[in-house]
Amino acid sequence: MKKKLLKLASLIIIVILVFEIYTVGKTNKLYYVPLGDSIALGQNPYGETGYSYADYLKDYLKKHKKLSYYTKEYPKSGYTTENILSDIYNNPKLKKDLRESDLVTLSIGANDLLHKISFHDVEITKLLKLKAEVKKIIPNLNNCLREIRKYAKGKIIIVGYYNPIPFLFNTSGNDLDELFAYIDEEYNKLATKYNCEYISIYQLFKKNNSYLPNTSDIHPSLKGYKGIANEIIKKITF
Repeated sequence: MKKKLLKLASLIIIVILVFEIYTVGKTNKLYYVPLGDSIALGQNPYGETGYSYADYLKDYLKKHKKLSYYTKEYPKSGYTTENILSDIYNNPKLKKDLRESDLVTLSIGANDLLHKISFHDVEITKLLKLKAEVKKIIPNLNNCLREIRKYAKGKIIIVGYYNPIPFLFNTSGNDLDELFAYIDEEYNKLATKYNCEYISIYQLFKKNNSYLPNTSDIHPSLKGYKGIANEIIKKITF
């Protein structure tokens, strides 16, 4: 009996020592993989590629010594939900990075919607009908999140839409509140389904005109990208 107790005590001590070694050796640093379109890539209001919210987030993690890995090779200008799905299906390196990831950010779907808008014939009544087009995007977005979650077991943060229309056509932003509230609602549902975080940036951009300085382009300024990054940082705990 004493021998059994001694063996059990020895086993418990070994388990405790292994756990302590693991805990001490664990870096608690994040393997960060951003995915998405030109907003994740960092296209600026003048057609150039620069800092995106992902880069600002990377800088924040690096400053706090919480970054183990970062790549911005996957976001592409013009990307739609179908492009994201194709990359996941066909890119072994992306699958590997997702498996290794502790943090994934995703901004996608805006191009799916913008392709439905004729910039030469924009009316609020037509834009409000885009709710039906949003419904068509949701199944593809669902598939994107399903495939990402298949490989990525850490935190996934989905970045919502901002509204570039008032800044391009001098329409009233309030006229489109209902549409973007609907988008937020649908994205939130999918975020909950796949255990993700969702960040709405519609009101953030509506309150900050300086985030969209070029009335001929829909992309944010550096201030806009930093604003998005700050919203993401609020969702990250070390």
